Amino acid sequence: MKNNDPIKNYMTKELITITTQTKLSEARKIFLDNNIHHLPVVSGDNKLEGILSYNDLLRVDSGTLYNQDQKQADALIDNMCSVEEAMTSTVESIKSTDTVREATEILYNGKFHSLPVVEDTKVIGLVTSTDLLKYFLNQY
Repeated sequence: MKNNDPIKNYMTKELITITTQTKLSEARKIFLDNNIHHLPVVSGDNKLEGILSYNDLLRVDSGTLYNQDQKQADALIDNMCSVEEAMTSTVESIKSTDTVREATEILYNGKFHSLPVVEDTKVIGLVTSTDLLKYFLNQY
């Protein structure tokens, strides 16, 4: 098993990111339209500010999202909370040269399922527990 491979070989490089100015309804649409579960929150210069997970969005008020028509749900969720309030702002991250093993250890020991890959304070990728499971499946 090649668990010392650099994570840059397995991370998602084509990222969709949002800013703290993005409305939660827009983030919800991005999650659903792209079948993803994590959105790095960045500043204008692509500096990591936090991460918004689909679970963070659901914690805002899952009842609102399912018991209203979509326009009403969007208006309610946007008035309830901002991306900045819903996101996790203290985020573990790794470098592209860190290994698959290091990423696996961090995710195994944490209570989260994604790690932004950061170089010089800028987000260049994302690795998730699903990416690592795919990596390990390919080893057999």
